[in-house]
Amino acid sequence: MPSEKKIQIVKNLKEKLSKAKGVILTDYHGLSVPEVEVLRRQLDKFQADYQVVKNTLLNLALKDTNHQLPITDYQLAGPTAVVLSYEDEIKPLKVLYEFAKEHEALKVKGGFFEGVWTVGETLKEIASLPSREVLLAKVVGMIQSPIVRLVSVAKGNQVKLVTVLKAG
Repeated sequence: MPSEKKIQIVKNLKEKLSKAKGVILTDYHGLSVPEVEVLRRQLDKFQADYQVVKNTLLNLALKDTNHQLPITDYQLAGPTAVVLSYEDEIKPLKVLYEFAKEHEALKVKGGFFEGVWTVGETLKEIASLPSREVLLAKVVGMIQSPIVRLVSVAKGNQVKLVTVLKAG
Protein backbone atom coordinates (compact mmCIF):
# COMPACT_ATOMS: atom_id res chain seq x y z
CA MET A 1 0.00 0.00 0.00
CA PRO A 2 1.48 3.39 -0.99
CA SER A 3 2.41 5.77 1.78
CA GLU A 4 0.74 9.15 2.19
CA LYS A 5 4.05 10.85 1.37
CA LYS A 6 4.35 9.05 -2.00
CA ILE A 7 0.71 9.79 -2.85
CA GLN A 8 1.37 13.49 -2.16
CA ILE A 9 4.54 13.44 -4.31
CA VAL A 10 2.63 11.93 -7.26
CA LYS A 11 -0.18 14.45 -6.80
CA ASN A 12 2.29 17.38 -6.78
CA LEU A 13 4.07 15.99 -9.83
CA LYS A 14 0.78 15.66 -11.74
CA GLU A 15 -0.07 19.25 -10.89
CA LYS A 16 3.33 20.51 -12.06
CA LEU A 17 3.22 18.38 -15.23
CA SER A 18 -0.19 19.77 -16.15
CA LYS A 19 1.13 23.35 -15.86
CA ALA A 20 4.44 22.73 -17.66
CA LYS A 21 4.94 23.76 -21.28
CA GLY A 22 8.02 21.56 -21.56
CA VAL A 23 9.19 18.46 -19.70
CA ILE A 24 12.75 17.16 -20.02
CA LEU A 25 14.05 13.93 -18.45
CA THR A 26 17.73 13.80 -17.52
CA ASP A 27 20.19 11.35 -16.03
CA TYR A 28 22.09 13.14 -13.28
CA HIS A 29 24.22 10.20 -12.10
CA GLY A 30 27.71 11.46 -11.33
CA LEU A 31 26.79 15.06 -10.53
CA SER A 32 27.62 16.36 -7.09
CA VAL A 33 25.07 18.18 -4.94
CA PRO A 34 26.78 21.58 -5.48
CA GLU A 35 26.73 21.00 -9.26
CA VAL A 36 23.01 20.19 -9.15
CA GLU A 37 22.41 23.37 -7.13
CA VAL A 38 24.27 25.44 -9.75
CA LEU A 39 22.09 23.88 -12.46
CA ARG A 40 18.93 24.59 -10.45
CA ARG A 41 19.88 28.26 -10.07
CA GLN A 42 20.54 28.55 -13.82
CA LEU A 43 17.17 26.98 -14.62
CA ASP A 44 15.35 29.18 -12.08
CA LYS A 45 16.23 32.22 -14.21
CA PHE A 46 13.94 30.82 -16.92
CA GLN A 47 11.05 29.71 -14.64
CA ALA A 48 12.04 26.05 -14.80
CA ASP A 49 12.23 23.50 -11.97
CA TYR A 50 14.82 20.74 -11.68
CA GLN A 51 13.51 17.90 -9.53
CA VAL A 52 15.01 14.50 -8.76
CA VAL A 53 12.22 11.91 -8.73
CA LYS A 54 11.82 8.18 -8.36
CA ASN A 55 11.08 6.52 -11.68
CA THR A 56 7.99 4.68 -10.40
CA LEU A 57 6.48 7.88 -8.99
CA LEU A 58 7.22 9.82 -12.18
CA ASN A 59 5.70 7.03 -14.26
CA LEU A 60 2.54 7.13 -12.13
CA ALA A 61 2.33 10.92 -12.47
CA LEU A 62 2.80 10.77 -16.26
CA LYS A 63 0.00 8.23 -16.75
CA ASP A 64 -2.79 10.67 -15.93
CA THR A 65 -1.40 13.63 -17.87
CA ASN A 66 -1.11 14.49 -21.55
CA HIS A 67 2.57 13.38 -21.41
CA GLN A 68 2.79 9.71 -22.35
CA LEU A 69 6.12 7.92 -22.69
CA PRO A 70 6.29 5.62 -25.72
CA ILE A 71 8.61 3.07 -24.06
CA THR A 72 8.61 3.58 -20.30
CA ASP A 73 11.32 1.04 -19.48
CA TYR A 74 13.88 2.85 -21.64
CA GLN A 75 13.31 6.44 -20.50
CA LEU A 76 12.73 5.68 -16.85
CA ALA A 77 15.81 3.54 -16.23
CA GLY A 78 18.51 4.70 -13.87
CA PRO A 79 18.55 7.92 -11.88
CA THR A 80 16.09 10.45 -13.30
CA ALA A 81 15.57 14.14 -12.76
CA VAL A 82 12.85 16.08 -14.49
CA VAL A 83 13.04 19.68 -15.75
CA LEU A 84 9.65 21.38 -15.86
CA SER A 85 9.60 24.60 -17.86
CA TYR A 86 6.62 26.87 -17.36
CA GLU A 87 7.39 29.86 -19.62
CA ASP A 88 9.74 28.90 -22.46
CA GLU A 89 10.49 25.31 -23.46
CA ILE A 90 13.70 26.06 -25.36
CA LYS A 91 15.75 28.23 -22.97
CA PRO A 92 15.90 25.60 -20.19
CA LEU A 93 16.89 23.03 -22.82
CA LYS A 94 19.74 25.29 -23.94
CA VAL A 95 20.81 25.70 -20.30
CA LEU A 96 20.90 21.91 -19.91
CA TYR A 97 23.08 21.37 -22.98
CA GLU A 98 25.42 24.22 -22.01
CA PHE A 99 25.74 22.72 -18.53
CA ALA A 100 26.31 19.25 -20.02
CA LYS A 101 29.28 20.59 -22.03
CA GLU A 102 31.10 21.31 -18.76
CA HIS A 103 29.61 18.40 -16.78
CA GLU A 104 29.64 15.24 -18.89
CA ALA A 105 27.77 13.32 -16.19
CA LEU A 106 24.51 15.10 -17.12
CA LYS A 107 22.66 13.29 -19.91
CA VAL A 108 19.41 14.36 -21.53
CA LYS A 109 17.17 11.31 -22.00
CA GLY A 110 14.33 13.02 -23.82
CA GLY A 111 11.47 15.42 -23.37
CA PHE A 112 7.95 16.51 -24.20
CA PHE A 113 7.37 19.55 -26.35
CA GLU A 114 3.75 20.39 -27.14
CA GLY A 115 2.78 16.95 -25.83
CA VAL A 116 5.05 15.02 -28.23
CA TRP A 117 7.88 12.81 -26.93
CA THR A 118 11.25 13.74 -28.42
CA VAL A 119 14.54 11.87 -27.92
CA GLY A 120 17.87 13.33 -26.84
CA GLU A 121 19.48 13.85 -30.26
CA THR A 122 16.49 15.77 -31.62
CA LEU A 123 16.46 17.87 -28.47
CA LYS A 124 20.12 18.71 -29.04
CA GLU A 125 19.24 20.01 -32.51
CA ILE A 126 16.38 22.07 -31.06
CA ALA A 127 18.71 23.50 -28.41
CA SER A 128 21.19 24.59 -31.08
CA LEU A 129 18.59 26.68 -32.92
CA PRO A 130 18.84 30.46 -32.55
CA SER A 131 16.42 32.17 -30.19
CA ARG A 132 12.91 33.13 -31.30
CA GLU A 133 13.89 36.81 -31.46
CA VAL A 134 16.86 36.08 -33.75
CA LEU A 135 14.69 33.94 -36.04
CA LEU A 136 12.04 36.68 -36.21
CA ALA A 137 14.72 39.25 -37.03
CA LYS A 138 15.98 37.04 -39.86
CA VAL A 139 12.45 36.69 -41.27
CA VAL A 140 11.93 40.47 -41.14
CA GLY A 141 15.30 40.94 -42.84
CA MET A 142 14.37 38.51 -45.62
CA ILE A 143 11.02 40.24 -46.14
CA GLN A 144 12.65 43.67 -46.11
CA SER A 145 15.54 42.73 -48.42
CA PRO A 146 13.69 42.85 -51.79
CA ILE A 147 12.13 46.21 -50.90
CA VAL A 148 15.52 47.68 -49.98
CA ARG A 149 17.02 46.41 -53.24
CA LEU A 150 14.15 47.89 -55.26
CA VAL A 151 14.57 51.29 -53.59
CA SER A 152 18.33 51.09 -54.16
CA VAL A 153 17.91 50.33 -57.88
CA ALA A 154 15.34 53.10 -58.31
CA LYS A 155 17.58 55.56 -56.48
CA GLY A 156 20.58 54.50 -58.57
CA ASN A 157 18.76 55.41 -61.79
CA GLN A 158 17.86 58.85 -60.40
CA VAL A 159 21.50 59.48 -59.45
CA LYS A 160 22.64 58.51 -62.95
CA LEU A 161 20.02 60.82 -64.49
CA VAL A 162 21.15 63.77 -62.33
CA THR A 163 24.79 63.04 -63.26
CA VAL A 164 23.95 63.05 -67.01
CA LEU A 165 21.95 66.28 -66.70
CA LYS A 166 24.79 68.01 -64.83
CA ALA A 167 27.29 66.90 -67.45
CA GLY A 168 25.11 68.17 -70.33
